[in-house]
Amino acid sequence: MKLLNVISTVAIASVLLVACKSTGQKALSKGDYYTACLQAINKLRSSPDNTKAADALAQAYPLAVDYTQREVDRLLASPSNNNRFRIILDLYLNMNNIAVQLSRCPAALQVIPHADYYNSQLESARNMAAEESYQIAENHLRLGTRQAAREAYLQYQQVNSIIPGYKDVADKLQEAKWQATLKVVLEQIPVEGQYKISADFFQTKVFEYFSTSIRNEFIRVFSPSEAENSQVQPDQLIRLRFLDFTVGQLRESKHTREVTRDSVATGTYKDAKGEEYTVYGTVKAALTTHSVELSSGGILEASIINYASNTVLSQQRFPGTYVWSDSWASFNGDERALSSRELNMCKRSEPSPSPPPQELFVQFTVPIYADLTRFIQSYYRNY
Repeated sequence: MKLLNVISTVAIASVLLVACKSTGQKALSKGDYYTACLQAINKLRSSPDNTKAADALAQAYPLAVDYTQREVDRLLASPSNNNRFRIILDLYLNMNNIAVQLSRCPAALQVIPHADYYNSQLESARNMAAEESYQIAENHLRLGTRQAAREAYLQYQQVNSIIPGYKDVADKLQEAKWQATLKVVLEQIPVEGQYKISADFFQTKVFEYFSTSIRNEFIRVFSPSEAENSQVQPDQLIRLRFLDFTVGQLRESKHTREVTRDSVATGTYKDAKGEEYTVYGTVKAALTTHSVELSSGGILEASIINYASNTVLSQQRFPGTYVWSDSWASFNGDERALSSRELNMCKRSEPSPSPPPQELFVQFTVPIYADLTRFIQSYYRNY
């Protein structure tokens, strides 16, 4: 990865170096007169006496003027080209940009002292281009499909970029976006089984996932009440059901083993001279570990349904389990044989109360939520 980063950095640096050195001759030879003009002007800024750049500019500018006029004439004579005024607008913008860049480079002004500005043509082209894109958008919107509405939305955005606030484009943007949006209702989630359990927290998490992770401005999720209050006709339903959520019997077990520890001070003794020494030995204890387990499990069925036809578009089931456990211990013997962890376990005389079904359900949904969000992400990736 580091090697790739180094190679990429070197490649980018090489491109920039070539651009800085370019006099416009290469772009000129390829017929890219606009780029040739800009490169030549840029070179003359840093090197005013560069004859190659001056020659390139002297050749490229009149060719750019001629090319622009010929292209404008050709496009005006081609009514079948639905985007012709946008292209014409770009051509005039390019020529005005060349004129501005020339005015800021004394060396370039010596080569082209009187560059043309196309302000009047530009104003006319801007109005025509805005109307052109507006009509394209209107035609798409009339088709009445989500994909056509999305195309309309993009065209209205283009209109707004050409002339902000053109006609009723602000309202049209909202209308097109609404028509282009896939409207999904996330149904209330039932939990089937013998326990009275709420899945509201899970539904809230799924809503939050859509708003934070499904980064698509053309998908919107509603709750059933939101859809009803706003009179939204959904395109799809997401139907989630928890099937057969069960909680097993509390299982208890115990295990006794001997634990020892060496080199523990077990006493003292005195030698013949009356000097006292510590006696080290091995201490032992019988450690009994008590454990309890409570298992819960079930299945989440996730279905994406076409609302109009009531057909299942995609469906998957996600099984899951959660096991709550606790442990404590007791001992007989020398407590110095125990580790600090074992000693702490012995300080507890009984287990914690087992969690209620609602808490077990919450923990059971944690891995299932990860599976569900992958399923949702995969399905809506291409919308």
